[in-house]
Amino acid sequence: MFASSPFRRIIPALLAAVLLLPALAFAHPHAFVAADVTFVFDEEGLAGIHQRWDMDEMLTASILDLIQKYDGGPLTPAEAKAVESESFKLIKEYDYFTHIRIDGKPFRVQWATDFKVELNDRKMVWHFTIPCHVKAADRNREIVVGVFDESFYTFVTYASENGPTIDPTADPLYLNADAPASPDDFQRFSSHVKLGSFSGSIRTDGPTDRFELNTDVRNMPSMAYYYEQIVPEALIVNFRRP
Repeated sequence: MFASSPFRRIIPALLAAVLLLPALAFAHPHAFVAADVTFVFDEEGLAGIHQRWDMDEMLTASILDLIQKYDGGPLTPAEAKAVESESFKLIKEYDYFTHIRIDGKPFRVQWATDFKVELNDRKMVWHFTIPCHVKAADRNREIVVGVFDESFYTFVTYASENGPTIDPTADPLYLNADAPASPDDFQRFSSHVKLGSFSGSIRTDGPTDRFELNTDVRNMPSMAYYYEQIVPEALIVNFRRP
């Protein structure tokens, strides 16, 4: 099944670091990720940002094809390592699609830790943490996080408590790898999948009772991408010492 995937001829390009080239010939998006984001605290303040990425079946099949896994069973340790080296590590150059601002200033994501991968009902799930240490102070510290691929090749939506919030198969070009790219791709896609605002709660973990903490979800026009058509939602945490 995996070898016949219509995405086979384009997914190696995606995984070989052409993710952010908006001039690709094919209509966008091709890959779909539901990101569950958790702000992790320690005794000093923010310690990092944990993410769980649930991928759609086509992207899953394409990555399995890339590592030549066709048996339908769970990933072996060697196969999990292959996913990490041949797929996950290749998006390091693009900050793991994680855009962070600390007190209004950009924070460059340089590495990720604790990578794990699993297969869940024919869909691949990645777990990883972005280290981001921000010490609490007597004044508010603001952390803004947006998870998105600037090329719109991969579409990332935030997962709610009930899982992914869109069905990418509702897009009529979901399986059409030959449709040409167009500035209208986002309007078409958002209309068909009924793209809406994130309605879940922002997750936090660790000793958050040590801080005064507030969370918010906000559209961020200053982060607009893909012909500046897509204004991403950002997850925002403010905290300070009591």
